Amino acid sequence: MQNTIFYVAANETLGVVRDYANAKNAAAPTLVRGVEACLKMRLFAKSDGPEPYPLSAFSNVVSWAWAMDNDFNEATTYKLVGDNADITVNTVTEEIDEEQYTYTEISIPMTQMNTEELAVWLGTQKSMSGLAGELVGYDAEGRQIFILQVEGFTVRNRITSLGTPTEAVPDYLTAAQVRALFAAGMECEFSEDGENWHGVQTANDNYLHMRLRGESLGVWSDPIVLMTGPRGYTGRDSFCYVAYASDATGANFSLTPTNLLKFRAEIHTETAIAEPTVSDFAGARWIKYCGDDGQGVGDMVASVYDPDGDGKVLAAEEADHAASADAIPWSGVTGKPESFPTGAHLHNMTDIRNPVYQKVYSASNPKILYLDSPIIRNTQNNSSGTVELEFTGIKTTYEGENVGVSESQMLTWEYHVLCGADVTGVSVGSESCSMVGINIPETLPLINGNYTYHVFVIRAVCKSGAINNVRYQANYAYSYEA
Repeated sequence: MQNTIFYVAANETLGVVRDYANAKNAAAPTLVRGVEACLKMRLFAKSDGPEPYPLSAFSNVVSWAWAMDNDFNEATTYKLVGDNADITVNTVTEEIDEEQYTYTEISIPMTQMNTEELAVWLGTQKSMSGLAGELVGYDAEGRQIFILQVEGFTVRNRITSLGTPTEAVPDYLTAAQVRALFAAGMECEFSEDGENWHGVQTANDNYLHMRLRGESLGVWSDPIVLMTGPRGYTGRDSFCYVAYASDATGANFSLTPTNLLKFRAEIHTETAIAEPTVSDFAGARWIKYCGDDGQGVGDMVASVYDPDGDGKVLAAEEADHAASADAIPWSGVTGKPESFPTGAHLHNMTDIRNPVYQKVYSASNPKILYLDSPIIRNTQNNSSGTVELEFTGIKTTYEGENVGVSESQMLTWEYHVLCGADVTGVSVGSESCSMVGINIPETLPLINGNYTYHVFVIRAVCKSGAINNVRYQANYAYSYEA
């Protein structure tokens, strides 16, 4: 039996379905035909606020009756009724978002969920809405001393059939059949005009058609136009060989490079050479491609950049002298403060440049908040329909240190989420993030059907017992077209 919990403001005869904190309206539960359910209806005493309905109001109720129907016609039969003898009233306490809530809960078991009246009403529709429920309390003399009606229940139909599915014969080839097709190969015929066909191709043929080899009665493919034109030039072979030497004359010729052979040459021939020799490279040009160790080549030679031969270039030696730079007397420094170090002081807002500038930090699915970036932009296009709000830490800057939140602080950011689909759900917090959602709509549609940024205000406050002693608050702010 499935437990279905929902919350109702019962300050009037027609109850209103609300959320767990009695802060906003919610949808009535959805039931499934044929599936046993136990309705856990938690009652509030007022139209808002979490005050539970007083148990004392039920002190004279000795029995209950629950019935559900889509009309108010006494001539018709109920669609569903509860197990009235088993309806109970209790007080329950539950922790939600780290806060304790106490409710007056009426449990209504419903074991008969597949009535003929319900089946006729549903027909072949996948679901039907508009079912209303009525709870009546009776005293010892049978008088009706309490009544509460709740509208808007939905019932989903069952996926039913008269039998098991019929297996369809596959319309694809087996692996053995595919291998047989490849083994058979293709049979081709050629034609000059696309009508008269022959088996051996000639220089005048303009068309080709084909069929599976061995299919004497097989159907030929549509004619395929052959590419025709003058015969191209015959290609030429080309072979490249590389050799190495110790100087530009080819001395110490070798086909294997080493650090001692600093010159390189290459030749290209139309015929292959089994084992090139120095005579094959007689007309080649030897180029020095490897410099001399510690000496350099071109203008950068050791005599220029290290004339004293101490292994340090002149620029590095100058750097060695930086620590002993000539001293400058304090009196020779201009523009210095009157006293040093300067004392604590304040600046007026008129002295501060860009007072309205707000630094933006952009990243794909960011998890860290930065004190120097009050605007966080998620650049990852969210097309899943669900926005996940989760932040696991706070830093001073991108490469700065992790920080916490003191009891005297409240930190605030704007979080901009790029979405490419209507948002139908917002996930708040995780095992790594203590977060609560405040005034977040059930849906956030795209603006004009285009990419849209949805903006949430993220606040961080000190909360003992929360993850890292920080509780985050997520509050929907506004949306704008990207």
